[in-house]
Amino acid sequence: MSVIDTDSIDAIGLEKEARRVFLSIIDALAWDEQNVHLYTLQEKINTYLFFIESGELIKALPDAEGFDIAIELILKHMPSDQAVSFFDKTSQILLDKGIVFVFGPNKDTGYAEQQS
Repeated sequence: MSVIDTDSIDAIGLEKEARRVFLSIIDALAWDEQNVHLYTLQEKINTYLFFIESGELIKALPDAEGFDIAIELILKHMPSDQAVSFFDKTSQILLDKGIVFVFGPNKDTGYAEQQS
């Protein structure tokens, strides 16, 4: 699965010791000037949010009951400045709902290609 499959959850992981569940989005798309990538990503995040808020997460993974929740965006390409701004806004919106938003890998070491 990937970010383009906007109606599905890409991956779920559970860290029992940390009491955190990770919902991962696999994103290999390059960033574009028309913001199609950002709109697609926004749809995907909304699907994840519905999955969490509707109770589907706990139905799918009952062991996650009472765990912290993180949405993890795994990027292939370094995000554009506009994408980072979107991530900042998204992070605050999700944090207000008790959900952590993280993205990576580390911008200095792990992307397939750098944006110019």
